[in-house]
Amino acid sequence: MARVLPGTAPQVVAQTPLEPSSATAWIEAHYEELRGQWVAVRLKEPALVASASTLSQLLAAIDPAELKACLVQYVYTLDQEQHVRSPWWQR
Repeated sequence: MARVLPGTAPQVVAQTPLEPSSATAWIEAHYEELRGQWVAVRLKEPALVASASTLSQLLAAIDPAELKACLVQYVYTLDQEQHVRSPWWQR
């Protein structure tokens, strides 16, 4: 059986989500130099935090607290952009 401790009720504060459009625009502006890499770009005041060839390497290179304020995205190579794959259920 749970006990309720006396005191004030906890306050729930709604956090406004960060808007990813500025980070997405930053990635688009630097797309050519980032091709074939996983990137983490800061959502507020966009800048490259880290880049790596695999997602595992990227996640290992970034502090988890800093990662919460980043947009993580893979930047396709030219070959990947030109090769359109059908969904797995149509193969």
